[in-house]
Amino acid sequence: MKIKKSFGVFKSGLKGLPLTVFQILCLAVVYHLAARLGLKLAYEQVNTSPVWPPTGIGLAALLLFGLKLWPGITAGVLIGSLVNGAPLLLSLGMALGNTLGSLICAYFLKKIIKFHNTIDRVQDVLGLTLFAVVSTSISATIGTSTLLLLNQTGGAGFGTIWLTWWVGDLLGALVIGPALLVWLTPAPQRMNIWAYLEGFLVLAFITVISWYVFSFRPSSGILHQSLFFLIFPVLIWAALRLGQRGATICIGSVSVIAILGTIRGVGPLTAGSLNDSLVLLQTFTGVLAFTSLILAASTIERRKTSKDLKQRVHDLAALNDSSSLFLRNFDVKSIFQIICELAVDKIGLDGVWIEIEAGERRAGPPPAVYGLDMDAVPELKHAWEQNMNCRERSDIMIRTADMLPEAAAISVGNFQLYASLPLAFDGEPIGFLKMLSREKYFFTGERLQLIQSYANLAAVAIKNTWLYEQVQHGSRQLQALSQRLFKAHEEERLHLSRELHDESGQLLAALAVQMGLLKKDAAGNETLGKKINTLIETSNELQEKLHELAVNLRPASLYHLGLMNALQQHAGVFSRQHNIQVEFEAVGMDDLRLPIEMETALFRVVQEAMTNISLHAQATRIDVLISRNDHLVAVILEDNGVGFHLQDVPAGNHLGLFGMRERIEMLGGTFTIEREIGKGTTVRAEGPCHD
Repeated sequence: MKIKKSFGVFKSGLKGLPLTVFQILCLAVVYHLAARLGLKLAYEQVNTSPVWPPTGIGLAALLLFGLKLWPGITAGVLIGSLVNGAPLLLSLGMALGNTLGSLICAYFLKKIIKFHNTIDRVQDVLGLTLFAVVSTSISATIGTSTLLLLNQTGGAGFGTIWLTWWVGDLLGALVIGPALLVWLTPAPQRMNIWAYLEGFLVLAFITVISWYVFSFRPSSGILHQSLFFLIFPVLIWAALRLGQRGATICIGSVSVIAILGTIRGVGPLTAGSLNDSLVLLQTFTGVLAFTSLILAASTIERRKTSKDLKQRVHDLAALNDSSSLFLRNFDVKSIFQIICELAVDKIGLDGVWIEIEAGERRAGPPPAVYGLDMDAVPELKHAWEQNMNCRERSDIMIRTADMLPEAAAISVGNFQLYASLPLAFDGEPIGFLKMLSREKYFFTGERLQLIQSYANLAAVAIKNTWLYEQVQHGSRQLQALSQRLFKAHEEERLHLSRELHDESGQLLAALAVQMGLLKKDAAGNETLGKKINTLIETSNELQEKLHELAVNLRPASLYHLGLMNALQQHAGVFSRQHNIQVEFEAVGMDDLRLPIEMETALFRVVQEAMTNISLHAQATRIDVLISRNDHLVAVILEDNGVGFHLQDVPAGNHLGLFGMRERIEMLGGTFTIEREIGKGTTVRAEGPCHD
């Protein structure tokens, strides 16, 4: 049933009937004229010619316009045979053979080889040659058998007629057919002026050589005989450099000149009868045709493979560049715009926008558009997606302009292709990547794979930015909580400092006064006086300790005199208490006061770092530097201790380092530690400052 439908004249229905009939009539006329030309070279039998262009014409017509034109071949053979005086039965037999041969060859080329009319693959050449040999053998067998049954052989033997018929048909299929196919099929790419100039020179050169070779008898000299072989390298050059068009036109030129020379009995291929000479010539032409076609096809395949490889490299580079940009960008607003811009600039689309279908972002206009106006998006979307159900909209969708109603096709302007790819991450829908192109066939198989890979990368990038946004939001909340915690901590320190200084200090002072009065009352009791003196000394020592503790909790100098003076005072006290040399230096401070939060944070970092040095570093010297540079203030501590590895620090002690870093970073500063075993540790804290 499939074969009948493919061969049916009315396959396309009544709508295309007038055009089909016109094409059949044109083919019949052209086939008839070519048959009359071929029969002028019928020397062995009046209906059998070794030069038969109609076979190539019929085969090319079926491949170019469809198998439905087969009646044109039948009509052309019947007209040609009857005009030539052949009986009706003979005409019908030859029509059957010629029609069946072309049909078989064209059908199996389309069905099995998936034949390209540009003959740009080696399998096209091999398939054409194989099925041409088989189909012309069938045609020659039917035609010769018909001549034999009707006693129309004209005295020639079956083998001679069959060989002549077969060679003529085969060379028509291998010489005329490919030439018509490649020249009537639009070229895959335009040639520049230099290619045309090269083609003209090659054609002129091979024409001159062929004219010289086939215009003189073989006995004219060794130069003439040697030039015969020059045809081969020129044809090879044409095939390798100019492709199938260059090869077929050069073969056609050689064939015409060779036939004209051979029928006049001149040239290197004249042997025996004229029919034998033409058979020999056609064999020579067939070898030239097959060699040139196979070389041109292999060259085209190699170039196409090289081009595809370069395109794949370009596509991978585009994906790599896109991935790098996606990884470097964590801004939600800009990531959408980057996705659209890269789709146009790197992949070659003409217009792109993104629609979000996840959560609260579902409503509103597209977050990014590139290549067209934002205002045009609703109209374009309505035109391309009308008459579509929800399921179609949720899947991968590709539509061309000719699939739209007439009104919608007008509203989409010069865009010829629309595609919608879902964006999803781990099965979770994110949205859609909407794409427009002015090329109708933009989405080839390879390019669609590239777009899908790009859409997957885009989905990951969008999801990453959303997750990063959530992390940043959580981090900001955590920093705000930490800031409130540190503030509460400082307030508690202030409260304790005041309690120790005011309440406890006053009580101890009152106790000291009372002890002094008690000492006067016990002036005559030496033993009691000594005990009272001991209590007074203990009270004074306790008062000093409480004062020191109050200062450490909340140094008054930090709030009254500033960070530089507070650090200098703390360095002196620390040096006396721990017997460690502390060198303090201030550069560019000029009595600069910072916000109290920044001064407190920097002071606590120095305080915590010096405490850690006294406990763990085994250092004998600490250098403290506070400096100002432009809008930054930095505090640097260096010691000559033993250093440490972070992984060697007990887990509980990490909180001190974390607290120092957290204090500085929440105020927009930076905190770094440089350490090396045996060479000490450097702590650096920087924060913003303004005049």
